Amino acid sequence: MSTKLIQMRAPTLAEALDQPVNFLTPVRLLMALGVLLGHSFVVISGSAVPEPLALFNITISYAAVNGFFILSGLLITRSFDRRPDIVRFISARILRLFPALIALSLAAVLIFGPMFTLLTPAAYFADISIWRYLCDVLTFGDTAGGPPQIYPHNANAGEFSASLWTLRYEAFAYGGTLIMATLGLSRCRTRVLAVFVLSVIAFLGVRTVPDVLPSQFMDITRLGMAYLLGAVLYLWRDCVRINGWVALGVIALAFVFGPTSSYEIMLNFALAAGVLMVGFGLPVWLAPLARMPDLSYGIYIWQWPIMQSLYHLGFARDPYTQMALALPISALFAAVSWYWIEKPALRLKTPLAEWVRNRIKVRKIA
Repeated sequence: MSTKLIQMRAPTLAEALDQPVNFLTPVRLLMALGVLLGHSFVVISGSAVPEPLALFNITISYAAVNGFFILSGLLITRSFDRRPDIVRFISARILRLFPALIALSLAAVLIFGPMFTLLTPAAYFADISIWRYLCDVLTFGDTAGGPPQIYPHNANAGEFSASLWTLRYEAFAYGGTLIMATLGLSRCRTRVLAVFVLSVIAFLGVRTVPDVLPSQFMDITRLGMAYLLGAVLYLWRDCVRINGWVALGVIALAFVFGPTSSYEIMLNFALAAGVLMVGFGLPVWLAPLARMPDLSYGIYIWQWPIMQSLYHLGFARDPYTQMALALPISALFAAVSWYWIEKPALRLKTPLAEWVRNRIKVRKIA
């Protein structure tokens, strides 16, 4: 009888994370596709026109970005907890973000820019702003623009990749993980829970004065809250259960809060429940999906310039055509990025960390 009860009991997140198979890669892909679907409307109509794929003013692309940060908080916190090596952690994070980003930025200024600008080649390459844009992308600076006079007749004229702005906050989140670990906060799950509660209070506080503070405060409280929720889920993993009924209840509760200012907070819990159910609760016969390549980052950073290019060339003048064309092309670019850039770069995590350590030792001796 006790054996049957154990088998029927919903597994904890700790137990699920210990299993050799999960579906977190498909989850990331679904969220990248959510961003693509939402942006299909924005590229056609411009950012001033609201996306129609929205619920209580939260669009599908907005929710997908929150989901990315929740999952990132869970996995990055787990990564450092399992291997608390600062040098290797930083090396891994650099190799995850920068190789594909360098390829994107070089393609922006050397391929897409000359193809889709109004300037002549001589005037284009003489314009110092192309190199300024390259630096902005690689330093997580102002990524809202693009190479000079690119996509001049599009609804979002001059913008190469609108998705890149979130990467600076991802980098901030990595730094926050290191700071909490250095201060010893991450060794006490109640302290991390307290930090998460403070982030929720900050989120609500900033939204009471939206016209007073810079927009960056809105972004950092929004994404910081989502990331910390993922961290809390990991640190309380032995208490969190992968239960479909609980997930449905959390999702239903989010709808109840829909018209209120607390909706996004509850939506994050609903997104977290969905991430856990899809990531760990799918039937075993779907296990082949767990071996799919991780195309999410490539799709995320490439989908906007691809859609801008399709619109500029006249191939996609409505959002549904845009979706149909951009999805396979973005997946192709992402596959090239994964197999030729991202995956080979990730193999260098240990060698890069060892090289950095050796350099540090040499300097100490000198």
